[in-house]
Amino acid sequence: MRVKVDANLMPPKEVIAKLGVSEKGHVQQYLTDRVLFRMRRYMPWLTGMTATSLTMATSPTTITVNAPYAQYLYNGVSKSGKPLEYTHTENPLAGPFWDRTLAQNEGATIAQEVTDYARMTK
Repeated sequence: MRVKVDANLMPPKEVIAKLGVSEKGHVQQYLTDRVLFRMRRYMPWLTGMTATSLTMATSPTTITVNAPYAQYLYNGVSKSGKPLEYTHTENPLAGPFWDRTLAQNEGATIAQEVTDYARMTK
């Protein structure tokens, strides 16, 4: 016996846009917001300005730290090449490479949050 199946599928780009997982979609924006929220606990916090006022999502896929010294804080090395010593009073997890440390420590949690959000907003 033969069975004929006709599948009328939406193009992949349309499916991606409809689900909100495109680069400018609401799921991507949610991911960026969660990363920004959680990443702050890994950032240096002497006065809090770098982690709060100077760090923002500048697009659905980009978080920018708008400080002239941000590169040094992120890499953990001073202008003279000496390793930085981070204060851990306010942020005990503060150190270099905030995004990488966040991904290693909390990546699975963020992935679950984003998955739950995407399922909830279908």
